[in-house]
Amino acid sequence: MKKYLPIVAIIALVVFAAGCVDSGTNNQTSNDTTVDTTVPNIPSTTYAKNNISFKYPESWTNKLTSSTPNTVTAVGDPDSQESDGNINTLAIIQKTDLPSGQTLKQTYDATYNNYANESSFQEVSERTLNINGLTAYENIHKVDVSGVQKQERATWFEKDGTIYVVLCGSLPSDFESQQTNFDLITFSFKVTS
Repeated sequence: MKKYLPIVAIIALVVFAAGCVDSGTNNQTSNDTTVDTTVPNIPSTTYAKNNISFKYPESWTNKLTSSTPNTVTAVGDPDSQESDGNINTLAIIQKTDLPSGQTLKQTYDATYNNYANESSFQEVSERTLNINGLTAYENIHKVDVSGVQKQERATWFEKDGTIYVVLCGSLPSDFESQQTNFDLITFSFKVTS
């Protein structure tokens, strides 16, 4: 378990720093890799720096700062900004080293097994995908952090010993309507080196 602690702590900070949601829905698990991962054809801008690239909605901003450890970049919908400056609908891209001797799946499973003990964390669903030639593990969950509720979709990738997490989140009431935007970001994600 010691090997998992650093990654669990890092990913936990991503999930909880982004602010997730409260309770209620059925837990569904799917290992269906035949899910359509076609990139939606909507007006977009491309982020291409730091050895990664992805598309995000043209109306979103990439001028966000994140205090979350190992954040590569963050993009968000300025229309979801609250009076305190927080943006509710956003995507954070994070990367960290895969723990030595571990697989992505082992690290992913250990992280979410650890979350099962958190009273504010509720897993909604998970599935395995193939995105741009990489196996990806997706976890949709709700979390309540200091009164801020969000629903998030975390998609984990691994390439060349590095874990990448695409964490897309919004208020629960906006989550379903944001799926096309989240698909755009997640399904266009590529490691460029």
